[in-house]
Amino acid sequence: MFDKPLTTSSYVQGLHAEARALKLLENQGMACLAKRLKTPYGEIDLLMREGQTIVAVEVKYRKLMESAAQSIRSPQQRRIQEALEWWISKQPNYMHHPPFQRFDVVLVCPGHDIKHYKNAWISETFN
Repeated sequence: MFDKPLTTSSYVQGLHAEARALKLLENQGMACLAKRLKTPYGEIDLLMREGQTIVAVEVKYRKLMESAAQSIRSPQQRRIQEALEWWISKQPNYMHHPPFQRFDVVLVCPGHDIKHYKNAWISETFN
């Protein structure tokens, strides 16, 4: 009765932000391997491939770009790293030759503001 309309929920806004991010990344030549990939360590918003590199992409939607950038803290970065390592460990093609890994962030704000940051952070473990 007092719930927000579904179209303004943060869940739906997040889905729209992820769709915008995916379109941006695909336009840059990246291939989507998975969306909202769930692992025992958490979720990777977008799992992409760029050449020989597997890219875990965190998508953040906020009203202001600055608050979106500040919302990704080291515990979340570690969770995404562990999720990517788990996914790679389950891929038979990478058993003997792990791929290069990268962690990107796409920040999305209302309107047309969207920014892609490659190598947003460096993994604590090396490839």
